[in-house]
Amino acid sequence: MEFEHDYQQKVMTQRFVSPTTLDSAAAVQSWRSQWMKELSSWHSPYKVLVDCRELAIGPQPEVVKALDLMIKFFNGFFLRKVVGFGYRADAGLEQLPFPVLITAEDAAVELGIRAPKDRVATDFRSTIQLQNHFQQHSIELSFSEPVLISTKEQVQTLRSKLMNNLMQWHSKWSLIIDCANLEVAPEVTADIERLMTVLRGFFMKQAVGYSPKGAKESYPFPVFRARHRAVAEIEGEGNFSGDDANCRSRKP
Repeated sequence: MEFEHDYQQKVMTQRFVSPTTLDSAAAVQSWRSQWMKELSSWHSPYKVLVDCRELAIGPQPEVVKALDLMIKFFNGFFLRKVVGFGYRADAGLEQLPFPVLITAEDAAVELGIRAPKDRVATDFRSTIQLQNHFQQHSIELSFSEPVLISTKEQVQTLRSKLMNNLMQWHSKWSLIIDCANLEVAPEVTADIERLMTVLRGFFMKQAVGYSPKGAKESYPFPVFRARHRAVAEIEGEGNFSGDDANCRSRKP
C-alpha cells in the first residue's frame, strides 16, 4: 500500500498499488496495521480517500466482520469519514463499510474535500516518496519511477509535497535525495536552487544526493555515489574513501 498525507486538507489517501484481494481476517488485519502506523503523524481529525482500483473483497463472512471492526476501531482515533473510488461490479467492493464510487472526482465531492487525490501511476506527484527519519533529523526523498524534472510545474509539485511534509517537523533537518530514478534538466536548475533556498528558510541544514542516474554535475546539490557517503556528509563525518566498507552509517 501507499499512503499520502495532506495535512492542510486533513485527508489521508490510501492506494493499493497492485492487485489485492482481502479474503481473510488476517488480510484485513494487515491493512489495519499499515493504516495504524501512518497515524503516528496525525494529531487531529482526518478523512480518508481510498483508491480501490486494485482492490477486491472476498465473500467470506469473517472478512466483512473484520472490515466493520476496523472502521469502528479507527473511528475511535479521530477518523471522520472514508470514501473509496474505483468501483467495479465484480470486485465485491459493496461489502466495504464505506461507499465506493467510480471516479476519484466523485469520491472527493462525497468526502467534502476541495480537490481529488487521483494518484494515477503516470502522475509526477505520485512518484514522489518521502520518508521521515526523525531520530537522524533527516528527510529522505526518492522516486518510485524514473523521472526527468524539466518543467517549473514539476518543481512546484515537488515543493508542495515537501512543504506539506514539513508540517510534521519542529526542528532542524537535512534532505537526503535518492537520485537513482532522478534526472534534472538544465532549464530547471535555477528553479531547484531557489527551492533549496526556500527550504533553508524552513530549517533545512543541507541537501545531498546519492546514486546519481545522470551526470553528477547535472544536479544542483552535492551528489555521492553511495548512500552511506551522503549520510556521512550530513552527519558531519566528511569525505572518505568510497570503498570503505566499515562506515557506521552504511545502510544494512
